[in-house]
Amino acid sequence: MSMVNPKQQVSSRGIRILGVFVAVYLLIGSYMYFYLELPALAYAAYGILSWVGGMVLFYRLHRSYMANFDP
Repeated sequence: MSMVNPKQQVSSRGIRILGVFVAVYLLIGSYMYFYLELPALAYAAYGILSWVGGMVLFYRLHRSYMANFDP
């Protein structure tokens, strides 16, 4: 029996998309930190906007994945 909660699943393609999102997030964040002189508020805003963007992306990928199971 699988222990995976179907309410939190995405396709394998969706997992790759989320991985690319995280990699891009880290690259942009690293660039901002090492090459730009920004106030702390800019980093906080980037973190919050990225988190919201990640949640929206996950929600859309999850909805797309679960749509395959609708009768």
